[in-house]
Amino acid sequence: MPDAPKAALPSDATLRPDQGEQHDVTEIHAALLREQPEPHDGFEPVSLWLVALTGVLLFWGGYYLANFSGRFEADEYSEFPHGQMTAAALPETPEQKFARIGAQVFNANCVVCHQASGEGVSGQFPPLAGSDWVNVDGAARKIRIVLHGLGGPITINGTAFNNQMNSFKDSLSDTDIAAVLTYVRSSWGNKGGPVSVDEVKAIRAETASRDAAWTAEELLNIPLTGGAAPAPGAPPGVDQLKETLKALPPDQLKALLDGLEAK
Repeated sequence: MPDAPKAALPSDATLRPDQGEQHDVTEIHAALLREQPEPHDGFEPVSLWLVALTGVLLFWGGYYLANFSGRFEADEYSEFPHGQMTAAALPETPEQKFARIGAQVFNANCVVCHQASGEGVSGQFPPLAGSDWVNVDGAARKIRIVLHGLGGPITINGTAFNNQMNSFKDSLSDTDIAAVLTYVRSSWGNKGGPVSVDEVKAIRAETASRDAAWTAEELLNIPLTGGAAPAPGAPPGVDQLKETLKALPPDQLKALLDGLEAK
């Protein structure tokens, strides 16, 4: 029986008679080559934008630390880049330092009773703002009050108070007392003059043996400036005489002045 005729092959077919292939292998695999590999979790490519952003952030962080780290020293702080020259701060004057100390002492020891406004607490603690005990020519009485405290009734700006002020002789230095009294006498519209450290030191020495708080009556017998109260029977000083005359009723004061003119 004759062999069956072989099927005609395409003219461009790649034949491999030895392997019995009668089709183009490239065409068969072309469809497979067009297919992408199946995705696998955890193998996604990183976005180039994320890589670029990370690089920029790292560069900025390094630049910032290099210029604003204060060389990583715990005792250095600067809001300016390292090495950048800035205008030097003006040194603090003695007056500015004194005022700063006075404000600090007041805020730490006095503000609870006398308030930040200097108005005190109505009916309890007297005001310092506009006080007739503060706005006087001298501070000898105020120094004593701060050193040893004040107790009993006192009239300030025509209003009566009766409370107890603590002693600060053991907790405040001469500089602290001078600074806080200077602060009080120059704040809230007060016109009192400054208080020197030497004044406080002298009065502290004169009253070193005193433990009791002062009373308003005792203080009114002490000159506004200078040392301790005059000895019994001693003639009053000018400041004490002024205070005595102020306390006189108008008719008695007028009679006294008329008597002096007549002489």
